[in-house]
Amino acid sequence: MLAVVVTILTFAAAPSEVIFPAQQLPVKFSHAKHLAKKIDCDFCHERVAASRKSADNLLPTKDVCETCHPASTGMGADLVNAVIPPPNLKFDHSVHVAKGVACTRCHIALDRIDLATRNQLPTMSTCLACHDSKRGGLHAPSRCATCHTMRADNTVETQYATGTLVPSGTLRGDAHTLEFRTRHASVAANDPRYCANCHRQDFCQGCHNGVIKPFDFHGNDYVSRHPIEARRDDPKCDSCHRRQSFCLGCHERLGVVDIRTGADGAFAPIGSKRFHPVGWSDPSVGASHHKWEAQRNLKQCVSCHRQDTCLECHATNASTAGGAGKMWVNPHPGDWRGSPRCQALADKNPRVCLRCHAAGDPQLSCR
Repeated sequence: MLAVVVTILTFAAAPSEVIFPAQQLPVKFSHAKHLAKKIDCDFCHERVAASRKSADNLLPTKDVCETCHPASTGMGADLVNAVIPPPNLKFDHSVHVAKGVACTRCHIALDRIDLATRNQLPTMSTCLACHDSKRGGLHAPSRCATCHTMRADNTVETQYATGTLVPSGTLRGDAHTLEFRTRHASVAANDPRYCANCHRQDFCQGCHNGVIKPFDFHGNDYVSRHPIEARRDDPKCDSCHRRQSFCLGCHERLGVVDIRTGADGAFAPIGSKRFHPVGWSDPSVGASHHKWEAQRNLKQCVSCHRQDTCLECHATNASTAGGAGKMWVNPHPGDWRGSPRCQALADKNPRVCLRCHAAGDPQLSCR
């Protein structure tokens, strides 16, 4: 079984070895000398104009070489032993020739080297000079399927016997390093269709819906360090974790939050420590009241408190509050009943109202 070699696409020196496998060229030849004599490329590579497949063998035959070089010189004999594996790419020479694209536009520096190798094959950057409308291309098709082989699900094939094809990061800043798993949000948000060339939506959802929890996503001893990133929300915790079942459950088991409720429980400090400021849960609303924070960012509140904590004060009766009701503090503004907002919420999901109001409660109606 061939070992999978992860190769990064290069846009500068040499093309990808995954796309263009290694060659064996036991040939003595100088492209520079032939071009200096004004010999056209298709004089030697005479089958180029009719070639429609990248796997076509376009090397000159022995007879072509002997047009200029007598058979006694042995020129062309070594071409029989040349090994040029077919590239993992689709390419139609005939289309490019018909459009008048010069050979040296794709095969660079031929006038400065002797034997041309895979290093003179085009890189993706060269192709995108024409095949990328965002970069002012020459109206050539920009779909990946124009050049790349595709899977049955219409995504780019990345697994080959020569290795795994991955981006270099030059095109979209998307080098698939280990860090990219935790820092790919900006690339995905800027151009999700670009990511969709290789990844289907279920690939993303495998992690983002919490079904798959990669153990190497967070570094060692992350439990002791995660409060820093959790407060910054970077990476976004609820992309993978449900705060009420994952975060709060762990915090309660470890005694990080107080699970007591009631008159002296939900907002009361444990011992001499106080998390919320004085006046946080007072009946009268002041500058340091939890009302403002709850309206601004309720998700932050549920990181430590369950819904039952809110119902201790905001339920209409003891039965709705789980049998331990304290008082009813109306969370709605004074003009709530009869307002379009009340009616819209009731029409969209009336079950939300039943979390605080008992069935038959006169306050349950928007009228």
